[in-house]
Order: sequence, then C-alpha cells, then structure tokens
Amino acid sequence: MLEELKKKSFKSSLLLSVILLITGLALVIIFAKDAFFATAGYVQFETLKPDEIKNQLVDVNLVENFGWYIEEYEENTKTHTTRTTDYYYVIYTGASDDLETDYKFMTIKVPASCGNKMDDMTENTYNGILSDPISFSGKIQKLSDEEYGYFVEFWQEMGFSDDEIEEMTLPYYINAYDSKGSQNGLYIFIFLFGIALIIWGIVRIIKGSKGAYLKGFRQDIATIGCTEVSVESDLNSAFSYAKKDKIKIGRLFTYYDLGSTSPRAIPNKKIMWAYQNTTTHRTNGIKTGTTYSVMFFVDGYKSAFNVSVPNEATAQEILTKVNEMFPWVIVGYSDDLKKLFNKDRAQFLQLRYNKVDHTPVEPGFEGFNGQYETPENQGM
Repeated sequence: MLEELKKKSFKSSLLLSVILLITGLALVIIFAKDAFFATAGYVQFETLKPDEIKNQLVDVNLVENFGWYIEEYEENTKTHTTRTTDYYYVIYTGASDDLETDYKFMTIKVPASCGNKMDDMTENTYNGILSDPISFSGKIQKLSDEEYGYFVEFWQEMGFSDDEIEEMTLPYYINAYDSKGSQNGLYIFIFLFGIALIIWGIVRIIKGSKGAYLKGFRQDIATIGCTEVSVESDLNSAFSYAKKDKIKIGRLFTYYDLGSTSPRAIPNKKIMWAYQNTTTHRTNGIKTGTTYSVMFFVDGYKSAFNVSVPNEATAQEILTKVNEMFPWVIVGYSDDLKKLFNKDRAQFLQLRYNKVDHTPVEPGFEGFNGQYETPENQGM
C-alpha cells in the first residue's frame, strides 16, 4: 500500500522538481557571466575593439558624446503626468591606434539625472573640446528593433546613407546603472538563487524517490498503531469523494490528498468535531469566488485538518457520512460550539466524544468491534 502511495507521491513531486531544476539552470546560465564580472571586476570599455564588444559588464570614462536620440519616460496613470527616466546618447568605441579606420558609433543609456552633464559634454564635443570624464558602469546590451530604428534615424538626419550607417555603427548600448554596487549584488544573488533552486530540485527528487514525503502519512497511521496491511484493507473498502478519489472515508481513517505529493490520514476514532468551512474571496469589495473545505478537529493534534473539497455538495456528502459512521463526532458548526470547544474542552468532549463508543457504524459491519490490527494483536 505504502509502495503505491510512494510511487504516486514521487510522480506528483516530479513536476515541481523539474520546474525548479530548469528554472535554476536557466538563471545560472543567464547570470553566470554577470556574476563572474560582478565578483572579478568589470572590463574597461575603452580597451575593447569594435569586434570585441558583446554582452558584458563594463566601466567607461566618457569625455565625448554626440547627443541623445531617445528620451525614455514613465507616466503616472492617476495624474497622467510624465517623468523622464533615461536618455540614449551616441558615443564611439575606443581601443584603436587608428581612430580614422577602427572605431564605431554606438549608444549609452544614462539616468535622466545625468542629462545636464551629458548635454554640456555634447556641446563641448561639437566644439572640439574634451570634457572632464564622466564615469559609468553598466552592461552592454543589444538595441531593440525600435531603439535601433531611432538610432538609424539620428544618422539619416545627418545625411548618412544606410550603407554608411551600417558600416560605421554597432547595434549595442551600454545600460548604465544608477548603483553599481546594488546591481552587482543583484547579479550575484540571482546566480546563487539559481544554484539554490537546482539543489532544491535535486533534493526533492531524492526525497521523493525515498518516500520522504509520506512522513506525515506514516505518523498519522502510527497514532493508532495500524499495520500497512490493515490500512490497505481500509483504503480498498473506503468511500470515495472528489475527482480521482482524492478523499476517502474508511473505518479506520479519513484519507485526503491521495495521489498528491503528501497524502494524509485522519484517525477516525480521534475525531472530535467536523464542520464545513466556506470562504468567500473578494477583490476591492467584488466577489471573485468561493472555496469549500471540511474542518476536522482531532484529539492529539494541535491544528485542525483542513480538507479542501471542490464544492458544497461534496462537503455535505462527507459530513453526512461522518455523522452516520462515527457517532462520537459532533458534526456541524455553531458559535456556541466554538466557544465551548475553545473555553471548556472537557465539557465539549462530554457531549459525544467521551460518552459514545468509538465503533464505526456502517451497514454490513455491525459486528466490527473497533479493534485495530497492530503488531501485537496481529494473528490473534
């Protein structure tokens, strides 16, 4: 019986495990290079030749630029006011002994707060004056099709042909960061988070293959000293509810989340109280849905078992069966019962739990005496 549950538990756990592995691998692959440069140090942009410029982290000290061609802004949806966030300025590459033949024009995207300094630099550039260096750190990225279209328009307005523009430009930009330290921390965090996801996925697979997710189920059946044989028999004869028999009510246990990663078994003879719990969900005061569950309060457990059901009809079917089979269980909710349960548990138990014999009542099992098969009485 447990072997079958183990297989189902492992199969159920695989989907999330695989998702964790794939997500972790993707994060590690995507951010490994960034995390490396964030740790080992950025490349100095001026040392890169045009054919060496690619997706990487760089430091750059600008002394010239040729003006901006894109203003990026954000809009407040309530007031409809706009605020400029970034500018795209034209710069050229370095690392050439012969700047007449071996350099290209590309872009740097800078925060709007740098706009005034960059505009002053633009004016100096066109006047043949080198400005004091402005330092940036960022990541080289490829311009989107829309961004590159604006970049091309900038040069077309200056009288260059498409062939000339293609020859003299690169479709890349340096995405300058507001804070190099914060961005480095983010790269390293995401990389390490990816590794953590991979480890988590592997651990889940190992745990699932060993049946570790059945720990709660094993503890449940151990509360009344049942053997696997008796539980298997109980499961086979149990009444089924919900799709794929996810909930079953047997004589020994009420089983739920069957077929899931972590199924559970509620010992019926320890159930004190059961009732339907209905939760109405609202968003901004508007009803968005209703969920149903059956609450089982069980002697020896600090927290109630909250068994989710698809609808109210299923909840009522389960409660009806509990009421018919287990006469020691109080079925139904009232504020008075809740108050009594919380304030005077002993008196609550005197209502039924301590006054009624804990023998299941079921047609065909009138002679069932409530004895549960244990290692001690097995074969008696």
